Amino acid sequence: MSKHLLRGAMLLSIAAVALAFTAPVRAQDTNQPPPAKAKLQHFTGLIESIDVKADTVVIKKGTDSKTFKIGEKTKYATADKKEAAITDIKVGDKVLVAYSEANGVATAHKIGPPNVPKKAE
Repeated sequence: MSKHLLRGAMLLSIAAVALAFTAPVRAQDTNQPPPAKAKLQHFTGLIESIDVKADTVVIKKGTDSKTFKIGEKTKYATADKKEAAITDIKVGDKVLVAYSEANGVATAHKIGPPNVPKKAE
């Protein structure tokens, strides 16, 4: 019977040690406002380079150029196609990039032809 008592005491000791090392869970401070949604910005220029392996597109406007991160959620359009693929846009195309910037990285959400004002008839 003392073997059973010793095993029970050992199991209780292991359980106590395991519970002692678990950290208490704290609720998040609800007084802080939720993080602000990144504001959508626009950049118009000519496509200088497309690097599918690095998931980047470089757009040049005058002497300035800006690198944009692209991904699976990035949408593309051309003058002919409302829904296009990355392979449909080419170096030299004039595009409008809708993007957001976070932590110094500009992420493209949509790359397509710049909006052309409609002619009044």
